[in-house]
This record gives sequence, C-alpha cells and structure tokens, in this order.
Amino acid sequence: MKPEPVTPGDELAGRRVRKDRRVAIALYVVGMLVLFGSLAGFMFDQYQRDMQAARERTAARADLVAEWVGSTFSASDFLLSDVSEQLQPPWRQRLFGEPLDPAMVEDFLIQHRQRLDLVDEVNLVGPEGRILASSSSLYPQGFDMSGLPFHSAFESRPELSGWVTPLFWSALAARHLVVHARRLPDGQGLAMVELDPGVFGQALERLSLARGQSIAIIDTEMHLIARRPRLDDDEPLAALGVTIDEPQTEAFIESGEARVHLRTASPLDGDERIYTLRRINGLPFVVVVGEKASILLGGWMYRLWVRILIGLAVMGLGWLALRHYLNRLRLEEEVRQQVRERELARRDARATEAQLRIAATAFETHLGMLITDRDSRILKVNDTFTRITGYTEAEVVGRNPRLLSSGLHDEAFYRRLWRGVLRTDSWQGEVWNRRKNGEVFPEWLTLSAVRNAAGKTTHFVATFSDLTERKAAEKEIHQLAFFDPLTGLPNRRLMLDRLEVALKDSYRSGKFGALLFLDLDHFKQVNDTLGHHAGDQLLQEVAHRLEGVLRDTDTVARLGSDEFAVLLYDLRGDVEEVAVIAERVANKLLAVMQAPLRLGEESLSVSISIGLTLYRGHEATLDEILQQADMALFQAKAAGRNALAFFDPEMQVRLQARARLEADLRQALPNGELRLHYQPQVDERGAVIGVEALLRWQHPVRGLVSPGEFIPLAEENRLIVPIGHWVLETACRQLAAWTEDPARAALSLSVNVSPRQFREPDFVKRVLEILEATGAPACLLKLEVTESLLLEARDEARRRMLELRERGVRFALDDFGTGYSSLAYLKRLPLDQLKIDQSFVRDLLEDEASEAIVASTLALAQSLQLEVVAEGVESSPQRVWLVVHGCRVLQGYLFGRPVPVEDL
Repeated sequence: MKPEPVTPGDELAGRRVRKDRRVAIALYVVGMLVLFGSLAGFMFDQYQRDMQAARERTAARADLVAEWVGSTFSASDFLLSDVSEQLQPPWRQRLFGEPLDPAMVEDFLIQHRQRLDLVDEVNLVGPEGRILASSSSLYPQGFDMSGLPFHSAFESRPELSGWVTPLFWSALAARHLVVHARRLPDGQGLAMVELDPGVFGQALERLSLARGQSIAIIDTEMHLIARRPRLDDDEPLAALGVTIDEPQTEAFIESGEARVHLRTASPLDGDERIYTLRRINGLPFVVVVGEKASILLGGWMYRLWVRILIGLAVMGLGWLALRHYLNRLRLEEEVRQQVRERELARRDARATEAQLRIAATAFETHLGMLITDRDSRILKVNDTFTRITGYTEAEVVGRNPRLLSSGLHDEAFYRRLWRGVLRTDSWQGEVWNRRKNGEVFPEWLTLSAVRNAAGKTTHFVATFSDLTERKAAEKEIHQLAFFDPLTGLPNRRLMLDRLEVALKDSYRSGKFGALLFLDLDHFKQVNDTLGHHAGDQLLQEVAHRLEGVLRDTDTVARLGSDEFAVLLYDLRGDVEEVAVIAERVANKLLAVMQAPLRLGEESLSVSISIGLTLYRGHEATLDEILQQADMALFQAKAAGRNALAFFDPEMQVRLQARARLEADLRQALPNGELRLHYQPQVDERGAVIGVEALLRWQHPVRGLVSPGEFIPLAEENRLIVPIGHWVLETACRQLAAWTEDPARAALSLSVNVSPRQFREPDFVKRVLEILEATGAPACLLKLEVTESLLLEARDEARRRMLELRERGVRFALDDFGTGYSSLAYLKRLPLDQLKIDQSFVRDLLEDEASEAIVASTLALAQSLQLEVVAEGVESSPQRVWLVVHGCRVLQGYLFGRPVPVEDL
C-alpha cells in the first residue's frame, strides 16, 4: 500500500509542528530561567537584607561597647589628670612639701586608687624610669620600671602626653595588666595607673546575648582581654591573654581603619560568624561583635530550600506538560488546537498555583506582616504577626490595626504617618504598639500602599520587626557606660557631664549651684573586718539613704570606692542664702547616716565627711570647682571626720600661706636659720642646776617665727626628723663645751624629742653617734618625751629607752597631766623626771582643780621616786606654794626667759 502523498497542508502542518515544537521548548527553557532567576534574585535580596541587618546590629552593639570602654579610660584619665594637677604648684607644696614627702605622696596615691574599682595601683615614675612613690608595697621607692613598654614609648616619643598600653604580663604582679600613663609637666616623669583587665570580662558577663551572638575585646597585639560567651566553663578571666590567630583581624588592625565587617570562622571556637570590628579611638583595643552565621542564615536557608523544591516541582511539571504537548502536536490541527488549548489552560493553572505557593512562602517571613483593604480592614496576617503580637488571624481579620495602638503616640503622629503613605506610597519608622497581653513594645514598621492599574489604592501592606531585645541591649550598655553597677547611681562620667551642663545653665540664669564631695569615714576597716561583700552592701545602703534626702532634680553619684558626690541645681538667692540652703542639705546628709546600718547579722555605725563648694556662671572652671570641693573634703577630714567643711577664698589664702611657710621651713635648716635658745631650771634656793634647749626660727623676712606655728607643720611633713637631729647635735656640742668650764660643768641639758623622731628605726644609733662625736657626757643629757609617744608600740619605746638609759642618758616626761596620764606606763618606763604642764601652774592659786592636780602629781612622783619640774612659774607665790609642797626643780619667766647661749 503506497503512503499517502504529503499535501501542502500536511507540509505546512509539519512546519508548524516543528516551529511550535521549537517555540514550546524555547518557552520552557526561558520560563525555567525566569523562574529560577526570580528565585535567585529574591533570595539574594533576602540574603543581603539579613546580612545588612546583622551588620547593623553588630555595629550598633560594637559602638556601645566601645563607648563604654572609652568611658572607663576617661575615668582613669580624669584620675591621672587630678594627680598631675595636684602635683603642680601651688598644690604640690601645700599637700606634699618641697621636696616631695614620699609617705604623704603614697597616702595621696592610695586615696586616689580607692576612688575607682578598676584601678589596682597608682604610681609616680621618675624621668629615669624609677618609682618615686606608689600605692602598692610591691613597688618600693627606686624600683626600676624603665624596661616596661609604657616607659619605652614615652622615651621614644617626646611629643606623647598620654598612652594606654596593650595587655601585657607583669612578672612581679604575676598577672596581666593594662597601664594608663600620663606625662607630668616640666619633665618630672610619669603618673601611671595599673588597670585590672578582668573588669572588662566581668562587665561583659552582665550583658544579655541573643542565641549565637558573641562579644569580645582584644588589644592591637591580638591578645584576648574578654569574651562573652566564655571559651569554656571556667571563670571569665580564663580567656585573659589568649593570643588570637586571625589574618583578617591582623590586617584590619594594621590598616588603621575605624570599623570593618567580616565573615570568617572564629579562631576560638571554629564557628563561622558575621563580625563587626570596631577600633576604640585613641586606645589600643578593638571590640569584636559577632553573630553565628548558621543561626543568622538558618531561616534564609530554610526558605531557600523551600523555593528550590518548589522550582524543581514546577520545572518537572512543566517538562511533563511539554512532552504531552509535543506528542499531541502530531494530531490533526483541530484536535491539536483543542489539545493545545486544554494544555495551555492546564499550564496556566499550574503556573498560577506555583505563583500562589511562592507568594504564600514569601508571606511567612521572619517579619510580622498584615494586609488590609483600602478601608484599613485587616484581610490577612502571617504567623510572625501572631508570634509578636499574640493575636491570631481569626481575632484580627475584619478589624482595624488601631487595636494594636499603645496610646503613646498622639493624633499628630498618625496624621504625619498617613500623609507620608499617601504622598510616597510608603512610610517607615519606629512605633510603640501593644501586645494582646497588654505589654507595650517597640517595633520597626514599614507601611506600603498597593495601587491598581488605574492608580487607585486597593490595599495596604505593613511589615514590622520586634525591637524589644535591641532596645534592652542598648539600655544595658547605656547603664554600664553612665551608671555605677553596684549602687545604680550615676558614675563619675555622668556626674561631670551634668556638672558641665549645670555650669552653662547657671551662666544663663545667674543662679547658684553647689557641689558636695562625700567620703565614708574608715570604710577600709569595714572591708578588712567584714569582707568586701559587706562593703558592697554598705555602699548600696549609703546610696539609698543619700537618694532619700535629695530632690529629684539633684544628682547623687558614686565617684569610686567610698567616694560620692552630690550636685545641687538652681539655688536661688544671694551667696549667704545659698550657703545656708547648701549647708542645710549637707547637715541632712550627715544626719541620715547617724542611724546604725544593718549588714546581715552585723550592726554598725558609719559617718561621712563632706566638702562643699558653691559655683555660679563662669566664676570658676569645671576643674577649679572639682579642686575646691576636694580641698574642702580634705579640710573636713582634717577636722576629725564626720564633719562638713566649706571651701572659701580665705581658706585658700590660709592654705597658700601655710604652703609658703612649709616651703620656707624646708630651707631653714640648710640656710642656717634655726637657733637654740636656753631657759634655766633652778632648785628651791634659786640656784641654776640645768637648762632646757628650745628651738627657734629666725626667718629672714618674717623675723622670729613662733614655735607653735612651725613645729606642728614640721611634725606633719616629717621635717621634724632632720630638724630634731640638728637640735640634738647642737645641744650636745653646747653641753660638751660647758664641761670645759668648771662653773657650768655640772649643768644638765634637757632636749625635747618628737614622737616621730623617736620612732625612727635608727634613733638610738643616732643619739649614741652624736654623743660620741661631740664628747658630751651622757649622764648630763636629758631627753624629754611626751605621753603621745607611749600610746603606740609601748614595748618598743621601753626597749629603746632602756638601751639609752644603760649608756647614761636620762628621760623626762613632758606636759604631764594633759594627755593619757596612765599610771601603768609611769611604773614600767625608765623615767627620771615628770614635768608639770604650765597650764596647771598658771592657775595654781586661782583654780582648786589645778591645785589638786599639781598636789597629786607631786605626791605621785614622790611615791615613784621621780623628780618633778614645774614649768611656767611666773610669780613668787607660785614658787613658794610649789616648794612648800615638795617641788624641788622650777622653770619659768620668774627665773629667766629662753635666750641665746651668749645671753644665758
């Protein structure tokens, strides 16, 4: 049977079939490319959004942590600045003498160390790198620190004024340290503080982290300082000093850039993270904040696989449809057309179904979504909306979105919002809404309008994300940067900011303000006896009491350790009225501390010392106000603590005068301005049997300076030790000269000895060396000591007195009756003589109490076989009474005033 000839129609149909086949295949390929291209573009866009959001979150947290670290070193820089300023004239001479008194400087450094919890030690280092003074016993005077990094940095860079070291290991302290150093003016050396880097780890431990997040602080030498979460289950300090091996981080540090975003595997735990590295301006530290990539992109990967599976399903269905279509093309045109129409209809249905599935998948995103009609009636919400708000779809469909309103925004806010939507078809910003359970929460809202082909609005689409965790983290970092974590009070940085603002306000308004510095008296004893936990409880209770006294507009801050500050604003009136108001507040603060404090089972009383200064406008700078309050606090402590002291210019003048007198006193001995005057001591017949050497200062300008003015000053700054040795040596030379004169060879010589001089370790050795060098007979030398010497280390005092007594030196107890006056030490100590204070002798004939005291002293001395000297005898009736009652040695103006040796 012959085949039917091919008709033109068949050929045309065949060409059409082939053409349709090629077209169908091309359409299939293009459709799949478009489908997967759209999927790829959509997923890439979602990936970029997730990555950008992660970078923004990590950058924000890195900025906040960097700000907190910077504020920490601002506090230590303020401490160094304060130390540096008070080491300059006129404060230097006033507080520490000239040259510097090491003991006073050490006490000063210890007080400053206690102001900040993160400061371990405060040191002064000389230009050659040796310790001048330190708050730590680990660093004796002269200890060589020239080999440490901070000293090398200042030597190699003369222009450097301040520097913070990276983390380094201190072999002496056996731990890691960070040093913050500052150059002192005029080449005096360096002031430095040792900071405990463990503080940063403890601070990070208090931060809350979302799952997969990490925060670390490293130095520019790639040493780990702190990390959260911890590397293991050990203490936070376990990570301190670990070396980080991460090339991208090293490259960032060397580049000098301020910030960079990285995606890399952690060298510590191997997890891949999205990181923000933030350099801390001016400090050798970098903050590293990361989010684990597997958690960050977990939702994105899930959506990617869902879309890939949908795409593959669509591709498979399309391929089956294509094959079916191509087979049917061989049928008759009519049948083929029908089949083609049906196939196209089925294909369109499948495409529509696929698009709906894709849209449904996109709708279930990590963002909350809701769709409304043009009248703002909710049509649909996704699962994330339910998770964030607590409302199910059934509860909100058909209702207005205002059911979420928190009531915190006014009508004007919503009018601006809708004007933005209607003008630009979109609006985004931060909004506070309310969950179903009544909780108010912040969200980032994006609102978009949907228009049809005619340009009319048909729907509104809102997407939002919950900002609760981010807000909480920002608040936590802010609290850490500006508030004391123990008491919750503002810290030094926030107090200084508020004081600066108060100064500007005062300049505009002309009103006064007041700054009070408060210091707990004997706080160290609480820590030493009850422990640091009790000390922390005490500080919290003190903070609570102080806050209860003040107005809401005032500021009470914890500056460090046991030091607080109170800032009073807007005090109206003249300076006298304002002073009364400030004093009333200060007295309330003193009074509120009178009630005993309860610390667990212990009850104790704690007092405070307060220094107060007033300010207004630009009459004083910020630093001057701080110094004035500090000086006033110093005066309150010097007054016996539990006291209030005002700063006033007259006090400053007195302190400056005292500083000048101290400076002159330091030059008195080398310039030969000191003199010895001698006052005779007589027996009951009036015969001179001895003399007392009395110190005088012949000032080249002021003339003769009263001993009551300069001797207490010499006691305070330890000048009494070299001056006392000079007095003893000069007196012994005079005693040796008298032994050459037969008329004076039997005279005894009394020399006053300061308690500070007596307690010197080599005192006995110095006395014996002076006796040997001068040739003075020891049996004629009498050392006069006061009762204050015998209150501390009584056994050591007795041992030294016995050692000198064995060499012939005798001892007299000066000013008897004005001090401790215990019979116990009179019995145990090797005394030869009691000297009745002139205050009793002066009132002897007018005051019965003085008469009884003198009579009792004479009787007591007779029973103990001690000789008695009565000082201050100025009249014959006094002399007669004393002789009648058994006093055998007398001294006073009646017999002679203190005069130079040539006038004796």
